[in-house]
Amino acid sequence: MALMIAILVIAIVVILLFSLEKPRSNKTIFDVQLCCAVSGLILGVLWVASVGHFYYAWQLPKGKIQQDVTISGRVLSQGCVSNKSNNSEAVFHYVVSIASVNGESVATFLDEGAVPKPLNAVFSYAFNFRARLAHKQYKYLSDNVERVQRSQRDLDDVKQRARPQASEKSVGLKCLHNGDMFTAVVKLKPAYGTANPVGASRQQLLVSQFIHVTGYIKSIEHDKTAHEHSLRYDLATTLEALNLNNLNWWRALLLGDKAGFTKDNWVLLQRTGTGHIFSISGMHLSLIAGVCLLAFNPIVFILRHVFDIFGRVHYCLASITGLRLKTVNRESKTNRRSKLLTIKAPIRTMVLCLLVVICFFYALLSGSALPVVRAWVLIAIGCVLSLSRNAWRPINIALAMLVLSLLLFPLSMLSASFYLSVGAVVCIWFLVTTWGLQRLPWYVSLIKLQIALTLIMMPLTIIWFDSASIIALIANLIALPVITLLLPVCLLSLLLLHFVHFGPVQELASTLFQTSDGCLGYLLSFLNLLSGFSLSAVNVHEGNGATFCLLAAFVIFLLPQWRYKKVCILILSIPFFSFIQKWLPVNEEPWALHVFDAGQASAIAITRGSRAIIIDTGAQFNGIAHTATAHLLPFLESTHVSSIDVVIHTHSDNDHAGGLSAVKLHSLAAHASFHSPTAGCERGKRVYWQNLTIEFLWPPKGNKQDNNAMSCVVKVSGHSGSVLIPGDIEKASEYALITREINATRKINGTREIEESSAKESALIPSFSNLSADILIAPHHGSKTSSTDIFIEHIAPEAVIFTQGFENRWQFPAREVARRYKHHKVKQYLTSYHGYVRATFTQGSYHIDTQRDTLHKRWYLRGISPRHLEAQPYLNNN
Repeated sequence: MALMIAILVIAIVVILLFSLEKPRSNKTIFDVQLCCAVSGLILGVLWVASVGHFYYAWQLPKGKIQQDVTISGRVLSQGCVSNKSNNSEAVFHYVVSIASVNGESVATFLDEGAVPKPLNAVFSYAFNFRARLAHKQYKYLSDNVERVQRSQRDLDDVKQRARPQASEKSVGLKCLHNGDMFTAVVKLKPAYGTANPVGASRQQLLVSQFIHVTGYIKSIEHDKTAHEHSLRYDLATTLEALNLNNLNWWRALLLGDKAGFTKDNWVLLQRTGTGHIFSISGMHLSLIAGVCLLAFNPIVFILRHVFDIFGRVHYCLASITGLRLKTVNRESKTNRRSKLLTIKAPIRTMVLCLLVVICFFYALLSGSALPVVRAWVLIAIGCVLSLSRNAWRPINIALAMLVLSLLLFPLSMLSASFYLSVGAVVCIWFLVTTWGLQRLPWYVSLIKLQIALTLIMMPLTIIWFDSASIIALIANLIALPVITLLLPVCLLSLLLLHFVHFGPVQELASTLFQTSDGCLGYLLSFLNLLSGFSLSAVNVHEGNGATFCLLAAFVIFLLPQWRYKKVCILILSIPFFSFIQKWLPVNEEPWALHVFDAGQASAIAITRGSRAIIIDTGAQFNGIAHTATAHLLPFLESTHVSSIDVVIHTHSDNDHAGGLSAVKLHSLAAHASFHSPTAGCERGKRVYWQNLTIEFLWPPKGNKQDNNAMSCVVKVSGHSGSVLIPGDIEKASEYALITREINATRKINGTREIEESSAKESALIPSFSNLSADILIAPHHGSKTSSTDIFIEHIAPEAVIFTQGFENRWQFPAREVARRYKHHKVKQYLTSYHGYVRATFTQGSYHIDTQRDTLHKRWYLRGISPRHLEAQPYLNNN
């Protein structure tokens, strides 16, 4: 930080020194521009770093984490837009601004070392203390909401008159709305997420939205809840009264409410690459702005003629009454009328101001999504420049928009929407200026622009979502014109239906909507047809560097022809096509243990060469095995694994076997052998795989139970080291396992006397090679009922890895367990703190890397240690 400040000061001094004298050469001008660019870049980095430091300095006190607390707050976004829901068990996720916790202002949570105490209130007011709260639907009586504003009551009265069959005594409200003030009992914990090498980062997403805590609402004090039914809510109610076949799609397209989307809807958007069409963004705002400008043209034409007639009448009246209009330098009548028109009717100013206002209200109507706000900023800058008679180049306007967006929302640069929005704007500007699209017919320009946008934006979608739609070009060429026609017509129809209660107008608007709904239905059927093709979308798990090279290759491809263009494209494309490694010889010597950050669950893989073993697959919730489908299997694909040979589930609990179905359905596991405590896992069994030995040490032969006590205990060993994975066994199973190993060893020795002294027996304990291992996966996630002293002595590990979730309710690993491992000088790794853990075995040794410390260390992905372990330095920090 000090170094950046020093460079910034030097750059500013250089700029000031050069500004005192008129630049005498192009070299001097270039030096000044370079200093300006460097100082601006460093200033931006300092700004983002300062906001990031402020974010981490404002955290929930430890005494309020995972405790029942009463908060007072206001819903900022993601509140329900509609009062109807087909799913009574729907869960909403609100972004809330918290004002107080247990009566204590959130301004007191700010670290005094980060901000002076007198400024705490100012900063807490300027930056909301945000929370993301989960909540199920509820109902309450209208008697409890007398605090709703009078204007809102008027809107409700209109709605009740339109639907007289509704009950007058009760109002069924199923969730909170944007703007609602409420008091509730909640449970909170710091904004956090898992850290894995492949898959989206929830923690990064929360930081980009400036969310400090997450949690869930346990109960709401309805008598202290002031519901604010905004215009957006009333428009959603009007929309639902039309009984449209594609209601959920219209709510997303017109109001930005995607809460009604099903899993199949999201899959359709992902496979066809049309998600940006049904998520209100800058494209929609620019469309509305263009329609408004087209609609203003006849209005401007009429106004010009009206005021021209007014000028003529005024001039005639002045002549008749004998009043002579004095002129300067004998201005003509036309100039006088023009002057009158300019003074009385500043049409250009009114049009641009009205355009900015309309776009502003459309942004509010869409839920104030950040991409829409960025587009509105761009339009506002353009209008201000036009009114001030300043002509900026498009690149300068784009840079001004970018700077202003980063000043207002600095952490948004951590989100995908920022790069997709800015990338689209820069791409359009680049293509228009490079290809001269403005000189071509409009339909040719649109087709060329769409093709180029699809190609250039594809690498960005791969970077953020690890997937690309092959049919996105066809889908967008069809869907974009249709939506361009439907959106303004249906938005205007919705406004007419809501505000104009005149029979013919209502009938016309309703007819337009029903016709548009039919067109949208045909479009969705076409998209479903495209999505049905097996190759409509592909998952691509490439490194960011390779994908950026592909992006650069696309950009060069779009540039005019030059001498080494093809060579550059070829060289930049090579890193992306690394999948050819599957057919190239690989180094079979090293092998690796991969322990994924699966929350309060276990997901482990062992790889060697191009083959893999899976031991446990994480949990499944609501039919979705997130760890297996988003992290485990994509990781194996990204490392060019060609086959999963063995799949072992230590037992059938959801936190270990939740991803079993997902693995079975995956093509990599087509020929895998599956093992469980009742099928395949039995003591004494050995499997030789890739020059490694897989030993099953538990349960005993003939076992019919599938529970914690009979979990598969698996040891994987090679010349360079070994790993022991004991599942969820507890102390009884540990003792039984040790006893069987002792008896088996004595039986093998044959000459061992049972009556040997205890001292000699103790000296022989470390010789039981079947149990000893270099790395141990902690039994039962580190519960206090496992990891006994004698078990740790027999294993004698150098490192232990706890697979446990952040702030889990069982407080795994238990403090006494961590103390035992510390006593035996065992390095401790926690997946909740370190994230994904990788142990690489090679040449008679091994080394351990973690996602948060060495593999992907980022300031916004810092680990948070468990509160119950903070008193002692149990954790191993690389």
